[in-house]
Amino acid sequence: MASHCSSRYLLFLFLLSYSLPSFSLAKEALRLAPFNSIYNLGSSSSSSAVNHIAATLNLPSPQSFTKLLGTEFFDSGLNFATPGATIMKPFFFLKNGITPPPPSHELSQIVTFMKFFYKHCFNFHDCAKNKLLQKALIFMDQPGVNDYKHAFLNGKSISEASHLVPEVVETIKNSVERLIKEAEATTIMVSGIVPMGCFPGYRTLFPEGDAIGKNRCHRGLNMFSMFHNDHLWQAILELRVKYPDVHIIYADHYKAFMAVLKNRAFLGFKTENLMKVCWGSGAAATCSDRASYIHWDGFQLTPEALENLIDTLFSEKGFIFPEFKFGEETTAAVTRRN
Repeated sequence: MASHCSSRYLLFLFLLSYSLPSFSLAKEALRLAPFNSIYNLGSSSSSSAVNHIAATLNLPSPQSFTKLLGTEFFDSGLNFATPGATIMKPFFFLKNGITPPPPSHELSQIVTFMKFFYKHCFNFHDCAKNKLLQKALIFMDQPGVNDYKHAFLNGKSISEASHLVPEVVETIKNSVERLIKEAEATTIMVSGIVPMGCFPGYRTLFPEGDAIGKNRCHRGLNMFSMFHNDHLWQAILELRVKYPDVHIIYADHYKAFMAVLKNRAFLGFKTENLMKVCWGSGAAATCSDRASYIHWDGFQLTPEALENLIDTLFSEKGFIFPEFKFGEETTAAVTRRN
């Protein structure tokens, strides 16, 4: 009986180690390097993130696709990000009783992405340009986060927004699969969403609710973020099984942000600015000491906080901060940035 229980426990540990996302991207993304280029899909706020990822991988920052319209030269990567881009189309919002956002969604970015490679080709497979993607990293930065943000701004509760998650994640999954099947992409990095309850913009929308510890994060919003991320991770696992030769990397923005938050003092972020924004609304001036703020406008990070988040993802141990006590090399990783 004891032997049987022991075997079941070992099987449980094996399945757990397979199913849980690896926090460190270094062992995956850097092992797959060298990449020649990065193609970025998402909101315009993701441009800073992809630029820092490019620097980490010693690649040129992807140029905006609008600057290269009508040209054949785009082998150094392209940025298709547009302001406030959602993953869902306007009809999705209408049927859920939400006023549609401006017509800017990531599905249209994928269509534009395809056009750059389809150009003058009868179909994608006849076009030799698709070979560019065999050494390219396609980055999808927090797909779905703007959809939820728009739902919350239109008065949807956390419970109501949770009903949107399965369809949002299914659309993300289908988008990744399209990039694999039609564009023959071989490496795609998809990020989860950050803990919304730790962002002042979302906290303003939901002033009621339990706060988590000293960080004053909203418990319900953070649980919602985890709910989305769990669904996304399961979708990625299914795609990995279906396409074993494609590298589909999960970027755990939730854990990376929490690592930055816990080590804010070490990184120079002031606790008194924890739920304050650097850039105000209207004619308010930008703060004079931006590096001491984590939040830019309530929904986005300052460049300094974002760079620390990316550094955390790409560190060898998964976390680069001394609080997690991974040894001297982690301290060196932080020193490297400074």
